[in-house]
Amino acid sequence: MPLRYVTSSLYLYSEVRYWLPLVMPTATLFATHSALISYRAVFEQREQRRIRNIFAKLVSPNVVTELLKAEKLSLEGARREVTVFFSDVRGFTEMTDESHALAEEFVREHKLSPADAEAYFDQQAGEVLQTVNLYLGAIAETVKKHDGTFDKYVGDCVMAFWNAPTPVPKHALSCVRAAIEAQRAIEQLNRERSIENERRERGNPERVKAGLPPLRPLKLLSMGSGINTGIVTVGLMGSKRDAVNFTVFGREVNLASRLEGLSGRGRIVIGESCFAALQKDDPELAATCKELEPATVKGFRTPVKIYEVPWREGGGATEYIRSITPVASQDFSP
Repeated sequence: MPLRYVTSSLYLYSEVRYWLPLVMPTATLFATHSALISYRAVFEQREQRRIRNIFAKLVSPNVVTELLKAEKLSLEGARREVTVFFSDVRGFTEMTDESHALAEEFVREHKLSPADAEAYFDQQAGEVLQTVNLYLGAIAETVKKHDGTFDKYVGDCVMAFWNAPTPVPKHALSCVRAAIEAQRAIEQLNRERSIENERRERGNPERVKAGLPPLRPLKLLSMGSGINTGIVTVGLMGSKRDAVNFTVFGREVNLASRLEGLSGRGRIVIGESCFAALQKDDPELAATCKELEPATVKGFRTPVKIYEVPWREGGGATEYIRSITPVASQDFSP
């Protein structure tokens, strides 16, 4: 704009000797133009920082990059079809109780002082937390690897969803594949810990001879998963003064939570709409799923159709642990 004004002024003066003031108008135009650019840059950078701060730990780096490229991104409430994933680490409560009981026994046997006993209890609690974080971290990393949005940890449970804030074309399939890979990651983790337990068992006699306490075996935990696809409300929840969370809520979210509660140990249970999406996007995977007895779940008047997804490589549904252990589920109604 300033360059156009200068060019017009020079043309008028050279052709018709009509003089237009140059210094003040040009300086004003330059100042206005610079202010607009600076204003836009500052606020765009602030918005990008806000988006990066919210999503950097929730989604994979490539999703964050896509978010920053978007010219218009609404983080307010909206209705979206998403696939919701709940995954719970089984055996954590029992491990915690056992660890606390063993710690109390150790304190009594060694007659530790109150200060030493407190330090020992804290040490044991830290080891328990380190174990569950190892399992939860493996699940969360798998979610982000498959372009899911990590929502939150709910105790020893992971909540995540697909198709928001950025579109995931085959979100149900992506979620199920993530659940399969997470189960395999947990199984591999248990193999490694089993090998370490064998090493500890072989080495403990020598430790005892040397006057050292034997090393306890590492706990092997399992995972149960529930997945559902449907229309939910998605957006930022929380106040502007406090921390906000990009999350989803509604009836379909509750159903995913209920299915996780029904999944027991080492199983993936999905809802009917998720299974229908698998039939469309990956018929081969859908054909391996097993329809289970319709389940009666809290908040639903009629039994819902559910399916189990096999995940062991080279194995079928018959290899799974079939006993369903009901687990208390969170209610995610608004």
